[in-house]
Amino acid sequence: SELAEDDSWARGQCESLQARLAEGISVRSVKAASELLAETRVRHQRLHADRNAARDALRQLIQGMLREVDDLGEQTGLFQERIGRHAEAIARADSLESLAGVVREMVDESRAVQQRVGQAQARLQSEHAQASELEARVRELEADLRRLSEEVSTDALTQVANRRGLAQAFEAESARRARESDDAPPLSVGLIDIDNFKRLNDTLGHAAGDVALRQLAAVVRERLRPADHLARFGGEEFVVLMPATPVPEAQQALTRLQRSLTASLFMHDQKEVFVTFSAGVTDWRPGEALAATLERADEALSEAKRTGKNRTCI
Repeated sequence: SELAEDDSWARGQCESLQARLAEGISVRSVKAASELLAETRVRHQRLHADRNAARDALRQLIQGMLREVDDLGEQTGLFQERIGRHAEAIARADSLESLAGVVREMVDESRAVQQRVGQAQARLQSEHAQASELEARVRELEADLRRLSEEVSTDALTQVANRRGLAQAFEAESARRARESDDAPPLSVGLIDIDNFKRLNDTLGHAAGDVALRQLAAVVRERLRPADHLARFGGEEFVVLMPATPVPEAQQALTRLQRSLTASLFMHDQKEVFVTFSAGVTDWRPGEALAATLERADEALSEAKRTGKNRTCI
């Protein structure tokens, strides 16, 4: 991780692996980290190899086109020399027959050069079309590599932001508030934790736990505003950033989310499974690190757990 460049694909992969292992060392977490590393390494190697192959082919085509132009220049240069010799021969011609012979040679050589020029032009046009296709392919593969790097900011299971994506969103929101001076609207931060998640895993298995995580992420993401940010913080915990939202309004919004989630369920092995969550919400103070804000949100979350779960505390 230290050797990787900042904001690089390799650095992102290291952070993603660290986040997974930070959830607790277990057979499941190590296996998940190993699978993530293996899958992303294979995808990156394949894209990198395809891009290099397309780039090499493009380079060879350009070199071939340059050789073609050189050959064409050489042919036309020779033709010019011959034209000069023919002009001298015409000047020295002392009969109609000798003059006609020189003209026939000029016509034949002109036709031959014209044919070679036409052939070279056709090859250049074909190679130019191939070069354009390869250039488009290189651009496409480089876009795939950029997209692959961006995927490092997304949690693979829930398809919402991971810790890296959360850090990027928080940095953008805090920077926006710094630009808007002291009158900037508030930024509320919520911490969500699925209720009884360990019992759900123990009774129905980790597959059911994964479905519960996806269900929660889908319901919350669907009902949040476009300006809000949702990220998986680790395990069964999620963080919600709610720009321009006072804490009481954020509490109401999370309470409505709890009611929406309570009204939904999913099926697992022909069993109905309900999912609820507890939440803590607090306000971000300008200049404060996100970790300090989350500590306060965690205190409110603990209060929600102690006082009955499936509720939001400030």
